[in-house]
Amino acid sequence: MTKTFRTGVLLSALLVLTGCGEAAHDGKMHDHAEVEMTPISASAPAQSADRLDDREVLPFNAEQRQHVLVEMRELLGATQGVMEGIATGDMELVASAASAVGMKALHTIENKANMQRLGMRKTAPPEFMKLGMGVHKAFDEIAGMAKAGQDPKDIQILLVRTMDNCIACHASYQIPSPK
Repeated sequence: MTKTFRTGVLLSALLVLTGCGEAAHDGKMHDHAEVEMTPISASAPAQSADRLDDREVLPFNAEQRQHVLVEMRELLGATQGVMEGIATGDMELVASAASAVGMKALHTIENKANMQRLGMRKTAPPEFMKLGMGVHKAFDEIAGMAKAGQDPKDIQILLVRTMDNCIACHASYQIPSPK
């Protein structure tokens, strides 16, 4: 996958998550303020199609890979829930979406046993684990901010900073299908 394509996918996802896309969540068309965008080609250098993906390969077996992919989908769903809650002023939704993927959710007996059984800490590089744990801790902080009635803009800023970990991880690592 080229860098330009990955950037385009990321930008598209961010536009949808932040409500800048054409269709709203309720399926109706809504007018949005015009947003000035820099074309991807102007901001990101193109990567030739013949260049190999030079990100570090995570040495996960099929079950470990599936565990990480499921967790990433859960984090994406939580991000959408936080953004929807911020957009609609529903801080209970923000708190529940964020809590579902915070550290407290990770520390269930079932999840700890699953992580140990999978041997994730032995297989995953420490920096990968650090980035992931940082995301889970930030979601706990987001949940706490929402419960405390803090300014939604401050919550959104923390979510943006949290996504920096996602971007750094996806830019650094790949998880190919085991052969």
